[in-house]
Amino acid sequence: MTILVSISVPARSADFGTGLTDTEWRIEANIYFCRFYQPIPQYGLAVFFHQAGETLEFYLESTRNLMAEGQAALTVEAPAWRSSALTTELGYVNVRDRQIPIRVETARAGRMMDELGLGMAPTLTRKAKFGDDRVRVQISPVDFKAYYNDYLACQAGLLPVNFEQIRQSTVRFDGGGDGLDARARSQLDDIVTYLKADPLITAIYVDGHSDSVGTRYDNRRLSERRAYRVTDYLVNAGIDAAMILTRYHGERYPIASNETAAGRAQNRRVTLQFDRIDDDPEDPLAGLPDFEAR
Repeated sequence: MTILVSISVPARSADFGTGLTDTEWRIEANIYFCRFYQPIPQYGLAVFFHQAGETLEFYLESTRNLMAEGQAALTVEAPAWRSSALTTELGYVNVRDRQIPIRVETARAGRMMDELGLGMAPTLTRKAKFGDDRVRVQISPVDFKAYYNDYLACQAGLLPVNFEQIRQSTVRFDGGGDGLDARARSQLDDIVTYLKADPLITAIYVDGHSDSVGTRYDNRRLSERRAYRVTDYLVNAGIDAAMILTRYHGERYPIASNETAAGRAQNRRVTLQFDRIDDDPEDPLAGLPDFEAR
């Protein structure tokens, strides 16, 4: 009789990270984004990223993604020299087959930073892309505090908005009115701050619109006053008038039904759009991560 014996072989772990002597932190800082990161030898970069107008997030950038698609465990573990500390589980994060396979949202990214400040090591673990091994990527807390203040200084200097947030902006108006309320002025102030900071903006298009209440002639004049109210605000704030093309259209281009109050409120608007040079070799926005890159 032949007896078959099943032997369970524990999955091996491919570990990536640094230690006491080879950990390095770097920071890329400007008014558009803060990129605070640690190179992970033979794997890629562990990046804390804060873009202007957005909140903090973490992402893992890999030169060669070794994790299988699915969900990776996110834990906070003790580094090798602090083996007595307890492991904390922070749930799971999605893994995609991309150059940036993992992204972690604001709340847990902030927790990861807090734990690094306490000398702990955030760790991502997932089945390997090929085979049954596990892949573990650990972020070292060594020297984190020495660079954290530089990150905070960068964060404090970020613009209030980013280009994607203002690329197609809409200013709303009350029925029959052309005045700018506090919300509209605050919105335009943020736009002005961005426009003054970005030398690659080449043109601004301001378009006024109305709902269908009233005559077409009156609505065209009303949309004209609204458009120039916005244009004048920009110019008075220091934006070059030569960059601005102001147009007005009355009720011709509704974006919602004029049969309802909610629809008419959407149609009472001035839109702003911007031309920006997108192939300048010195463009600071070229450093933004491409989350869809394969």
